[in-house]
Amino acid sequence: MRRGSRVPSARVSTSQTTAQQSLLHDVEALVAALMGDAPVAELIAITNRIAAAVEYWDDIPAGAISELRSAIDLMHGGQACATVSALLAARSELGAPPR
Repeated sequence: MRRGSRVPSARVSTSQTTAQQSLLHDVEALVAALMGDAPVAELIAITNRIAAAVEYWDDIPAGAISELRSAIDLMHGGQACATVSALLAARSELGAPPR
């Protein structure tokens, strides 16, 4: 190895994460995007990923699914504050530690 060259770091692939962890990440990303006044295209992309997860992943707690469906409906209705509230409730159902 040449002097000053860097050793490649190990990375965890997304295939090694659980569906619930991926969903939790998307929930947190959507809350941050809403709070940060992100572009509509970003909000739509994250919301679509959450909607797909709710429909296809079996290891999501029922309470989280209910809250996420509510958040999606609220998002479509343009109710950002209520959407954030539902997302935070879903985050709690997914077992995320409080911040």
